[in-house]
Amino acid sequence: MIEVRELTKRFGATIAVDGLSFTVRPGRVTGFLGPNGAGKSTTMRMIVGLDRPDAGDATVGGRPYRTHPAPLCAVGALLEGRAVHRGRTARQHLLGLARTHGIPARRVAAVLALAGLTEVADRRAGGFSLGMSQRLGVASALLGDPAVVILDEPVNGLDPDGVLWIRTLLKDLAAQGRTVLVSSHLMSETAVTADHLLIVGAGRLLADVGVEELIARAGANRCVVRSPDADRLHPALIAAGATVTRPEPDSLVVEGLAAEEIGTAAAANHAVLYELTPHRASLEQAYMDLTRGWVRFGEKKVAA
Repeated sequence: MIEVRELTKRFGATIAVDGLSFTVRPGRVTGFLGPNGAGKSTTMRMIVGLDRPDAGDATVGGRPYRTHPAPLCAVGALLEGRAVHRGRTARQHLLGLARTHGIPARRVAAVLALAGLTEVADRRAGGFSLGMSQRLGVASALLGDPAVVILDEPVNGLDPDGVLWIRTLLKDLAAQGRTVLVSSHLMSETAVTADHLLIVGAGRLLADVGVEELIARAGANRCVVRSPDADRLHPALIAAGATVTRPEPDSLVVEGLAAEEIGTAAAANHAVLYELTPHRASLEQAYMDLTRGWVRFGEKKVAA
């Protein structure tokens, strides 16, 4: 597991991470979300020992990252896809990392294939596109076959095939029982990839929650109804306990009743239905509701 306890980090007068505590458990993909400046990248850097906290601690597998005898085999991290010597080839970069841990060359070949880089393995990384650099960063993170994987914006710069590859990879890693922490600004991608969410704002934890639970919190689901008998159906739905708005004469937006209940009410009142479409709250809506007001401007946090 990744365990973060009362983690705090200041940069001058700015508190980047403010008493943050959470646990990332194995066997599921945990999405790490928050507005720009929320402290996500700083938190990830402290987990892998690149930044030193002013207070609190972060451990992986019960110990600080820097105390692991073979850190690449404990934690694989992608924090910056272009953090590669531009003059080295992809193969040379991975071989150099492998030699620091006694990892055999066949593992280098395996992660190059996994990342779809075999054909460009001997090209210099300085000529790679952003998407190819991201793939190389993921290959580097997986080189030591780690139990914990931390990825910061892994789909940045990837084409649709690459996004699908990352989505499948994350799910496979979690299914193998690994601990997977991934940050993203793409709500649509997080919705289909993550099982659990950690949401931060201004360095503080706003939610530690399952994806489905957060969406359920976003408010009642609603149904769009079109009927030539809207005049008769409207009061019947209100009597059944629904909240109803009427954007057009033949259209109703109904909250508080399931589609089946609306259909039953329509039948009981001899109302013809042209449309009965359920609309479920989205992860983006739930996220925006939660983080509204938790945005930094300069050195100040604005919270509604």
